[in-house]
Amino acid sequence: MSSIDIARNFFARMDAHNTNGALALVTSHASVNLVPLNLQGDAEVVGRHYFEQLTSAFPDLSVRVRRLFVGNDGTAVAQVTIEGTQAADFFGIINQEKFMDLEQVWFLHVTDGAIDRIKAYCQNQLYRRLGVKRLDHVTITA
Repeated sequence: MSSIDIARNFFARMDAHNTNGALALVTSHASVNLVPLNLQGDAEVVGRHYFEQLTSAFPDLSVRVRRLFVGNDGTAVAQVTIEGTQAADFFGIINQEKFMDLEQVWFLHVTDGAIDRIKAYCQNQLYRRLGVKRLDHVTITA
């Protein structure tokens, strides 16, 4: 499977709330870095926790790939729109039942047919949409 196919499948599985399926496309030693959340570590631990929190807090979560391309080094770069209505607390943000829609940029590095590095940006926008004014008042645990 090509890097672009792997990336498309990854986001399709996120959209389907299939955490296990999305992580099945990731190597066992993959790293994840969710930059503004300052969450980084092993994809099986940190990535799984993030995806589970996201789909639990936003049960109507929709993940749409708006643009996707692959660079020469096998990194898939995706502009993704996520939408949903908060239905539970999310990383310390009290549920206010707010609808959010935001743009994110994801970098999925693919080697030998599997994702071995994940990096995502734009979580600060998520916090603003959910009414959090200062990130230092949010407790994030993985």
